[in-house]
Amino acid sequence: MYKSRKNPVPGEGSYKSKIVFVGEGPGRMEDLNGVPFCGASGKLLNELLQIAGLRRGEVYVTNIVKCRPPGNRVPSEDEIEICTSNFLRKQISIIRPKLVVTLGRTSVKALMGREFTMGLEHGNKLMCNYGGVSFELFVSYHPAASLYGAKAKSNLQKDFAKLAKILKSLKLP
Repeated sequence: MYKSRKNPVPGEGSYKSKIVFVGEGPGRMEDLNGVPFCGASGKLLNELLQIAGLRRGEVYVTNIVKCRPPGNRVPSEDEIEICTSNFLRKQISIIRPKLVVTLGRTSVKALMGREFTMGLEHGNKLMCNYGGVSFELFVSYHPAASLYGAKAKSNLQKDFAKLAKILKSLKLP
């Protein structure tokens, strides 16, 4: 996977943040720019962050895998294991977030170690221990899901409105 990439996309934002957003992997624009969520999905993510009362610069944004999979396919289990063991676990252990927001099924599966049915489980908050760090995990759709229909975008907006309430209850700095 790394052989076909243009740029690695490790993540961006504040290492002091107590909130981390984790997507699946870089898309075409992210691969070209080396920045997570900088294409159409990134524009929507920025709008969703506003719904939650957040700004992009006050959170950390990353992905499960740090290189764009060929053909933009879902990363393989081996690719996920290599990237999470070498990068994501270390990012989580350095940042030590109080809340991680998963964007899509691949990221929540990687962090929780089980399959998820997004239609049933999005908008839920769970406890998670990942790499020895405990935090609350909020499950949401990937912003790219909104490209497939208005219902997905509506669900995302509802999830981020719910996230705003969760953030207030966590009393994060």
